[in-house]
Amino acid sequence: MNGPFRMSPVSLFCLLLFVVLPASAAVDAKPAMRVLRDECVGCHKPGKAKGGLLLTTYEKMMKGGDNGAAVVPGKASQSPLYQLVLKDADPHMPPKKDLLATQIMALKSWIDAGAVWDASVFDESPAVKPVKLSAMPASYQPTLALALSPDEKMMAVARANVVFILDLSKPERPVLGKLEGQTEAVSSLAWSPDGKSLVSGGFQKITLWDIAALKQVRQVQETLLGSITALVMDVSGKGIFAADGETGGAGFIRCFDAATGKLLATWKAHEDNVLSLRLSKKGDRLLSGGADKLAKLWDATSHKLVATYEGHTNHVVSVALNHDAAQIATAGADREVKLWNTVTGEQETTLGDKKTAFAALSWSADGKTLVALTEKGAGATYTDFVRHTGGERSERAKERKLPSLGESPTQVAISADSKWIYAGTFEGRLYAWDVASGKAAAEVKF
Repeated sequence: MNGPFRMSPVSLFCLLLFVVLPASAAVDAKPAMRVLRDECVGCHKPGKAKGGLLLTTYEKMMKGGDNGAAVVPGKASQSPLYQLVLKDADPHMPPKKDLLATQIMALKSWIDAGAVWDASVFDESPAVKPVKLSAMPASYQPTLALALSPDEKMMAVARANVVFILDLSKPERPVLGKLEGQTEAVSSLAWSPDGKSLVSGGFQKITLWDIAALKQVRQVQETLLGSITALVMDVSGKGIFAADGETGGAGFIRCFDAATGKLLATWKAHEDNVLSLRLSKKGDRLLSGGADKLAKLWDATSHKLVATYEGHTNHVVSVALNHDAAQIATAGADREVKLWNTVTGEQETTLGDKKTAFAALSWSADGKTLVALTEKGAGATYTDFVRHTGGERSERAKERKLPSLGESPTQVAISADSKWIYAGTFEGRLYAWDVASGKAAAEVKF
């Protein structure tokens, strides 16, 4: 170095800033918060607060549990949250595994730096955990998903890990072909708008099928957390919306490019699993129902929340949109079906006898007929809804009972003309009601 060393004013300012800033400013809270989210919150959340400790907010963490404070900001050596994750800790947390050294160091550094809270981490999708599935028992043959093709000439029906394509143009509804190759149960199905492709969802897997060739086109497995509980394709056929999440964890909606399988967007939709998805006829609105007792309406392009519908006291197990998206229906495990006005956001009508939890909903394409099935296989169609105008809640609609299945239904679909209703069951069967005849549902053999 030639001549005396001289520091520029800008460099001197940066050096002084580094010296005087507290240690917490130099530590990124996200790595430690992700450890809390992925490894700790599962046992320390509302409804499952082991040791009385909640780790879902800063205030709850600082309140501590049955044994006192969990974190002493600035002092990891005095914080049970850090001390109990060490390899030789007794008791040891998490109870059945050791954290990675990098995870332990992230917790230590974070606490020593002041345990600054970053709630945004809880809106991120957790890291995917590899899961090795055991072979399905031969006796496990549920029909968990079914879907009418856009022209209603075909129906896709999943039984265990096989998807059957039925020809609805013929009275006997023969099997046109089978989609095979998945090792896990198929939990959701969706057709492309042109009816040439079908998407199926399994455990941590989405598969796109060519219907004419009855072959897989591609699979998507990255980023998916658990069972794909619901699927829809956008009106262009270029995008796939999929709902997934760890059991008992937050529910996420993801959007994939159908042509490449590339993940386009992910957002946290519900605090618990997403159980149902529907897309409006125009394709501008996406409706979701979750185990967090809420239904939510999203802008299908921007993925921004449009409205939240709160009123159920248990899981929202199924949702439906009418033909112009002016009304939505939500079916709950609380034994009620509710109709909502999407313009005002108000609840308009309540349906059901409040004796049995509901399991599935579907709305006819013209918006005139809503079908709802209970978990015991009873069902009804509703027409001529009387809208709620304020004051007392309306429970009026023209109701027509359906003969009971005597089995627990999983999914229901109604034809555009409201003449046929199809239901799958946990027993692996498919039933069809001829609505006009009023006769008991006939089993569709496949």
